[in-house]
Amino acid sequence: MVAFPEGFLWGVSTAGHQIEGGNRHSDWYEWEKKGKVKGGETSGVACGSWDHLERDIKALEELGVKAYRYSIEWARIEPESGKFDEDALKRYAGFTEELVRKGIHPVLTVNHFVLPLWFARMGGWEKRENLIHFEKFVRKVVQSIGQYVHYWVTINEPNVYASMSYLLGEWPPQKKDMELARKVLTNLIFAHTVAYDAIKSAVPTAMVSIALNMMPFLPFRNWHPADFIAARFLGKLYNYSFVDSIKLGRMARPLGNEEAAPEIKGKIDFLGINYYSRTFVRYSRPFPQLLNGQEFERTDMGYEFFPQGLEGVVFKAYKRYRLPIMITENGIADSTDEKRWPYIDGALQALGKSMNRGAKVFGYLYWSLMDNFEWKEGYSMKFGLYETVRDTLELKARPSAEKFRRFISENR
Repeated sequence: MVAFPEGFLWGVSTAGHQIEGGNRHSDWYEWEKKGKVKGGETSGVACGSWDHLERDIKALEELGVKAYRYSIEWARIEPESGKFDEDALKRYAGFTEELVRKGIHPVLTVNHFVLPLWFARMGGWEKRENLIHFEKFVRKVVQSIGQYVHYWVTINEPNVYASMSYLLGEWPPQKKDMELARKVLTNLIFAHTVAYDAIKSAVPTAMVSIALNMMPFLPFRNWHPADFIAARFLGKLYNYSFVDSIKLGRMARPLGNEEAAPEIKGKIDFLGINYYSRTFVRYSRPFPQLLNGQEFERTDMGYEFFPQGLEGVVFKAYKRYRLPIMITENGIADSTDEKRWPYIDGALQALGKSMNRGAKVFGYLYWSLMDNFEWKEGYSMKFGLYETVRDTLELKARPSAEKFRRFISENR
């Protein structure tokens, strides 16, 4: 049995566009209407959370969690450049205040992949000069909600966003340009730091971070030196270059060429880690191949079932940065719910081992509270502890939800 420390934050995560519905002024909504999502689905009403906030809070209370990570939708708050929807801001603020009243710590994500359509059309994260718009938005949010929030995530998975939108071209704006992907990832470092400054200037005691997707990159062929080199290169680029740059105050290789950037140095208070699985790397030209391992079964997403990998990811990250860590996402797509608890239990055992080795971890947030709109996979992937009944928008607790609730109760 893993012993977690007193005050450990047990929680769950979601994202606005995936659960709220009606986010029609966004780049994703436009992209969905072009038939880009599996089965031609659109986010539509999503899980109806915008109109059923009380339902979501009830589910959180049933689980017994003390932390809830969710995101605010920039496109909902600022549907046109410079025109803020005060009613939407009040609704977010009211929800956040209610969480606090219920004893649930808000973990607020400022940007979770989705952009206002007007911002996307001016180049989005491709242009450094566009960051002034993001800064204004963040300051507006902090002015409205900052008094209720201690934990902030500025950017969700910048490495995933740059890869999916600009390297693989599977998300909007669907570009395949390696240099542009590098530029976007670099600009997201500066986006994080302008948001960090905006939050800290208003709430100096706030804890501000990013949520970074991390995974082990392993050589596909143990006997092939090129596979080792490619795996090490991709691991450093994907897992570490973003935070390396912030910690060092310069653009760390292989993302940059050690260009000085003193304005970003040290602007991170903890590290948010999102973990799902591992990947294997086979050297090829012009790009290495990323492959699933064959040793373990697969999740519905096609990932290898490998919760034990969380131990190494967390321990290495803590050893490298000496920052307190929150697991901001960890979960499994499993329509049967038969693998979900074994996956969570395996991840928590792995997390406990990393903590026994000295890693400082203060929270674990399962992804996700409910089945939601899983980006280009639409509604086909079921990550939720709660099933979202599509025709009624009812949330129905799965057996894994009760097991998670019991585990939390026993480890409080």
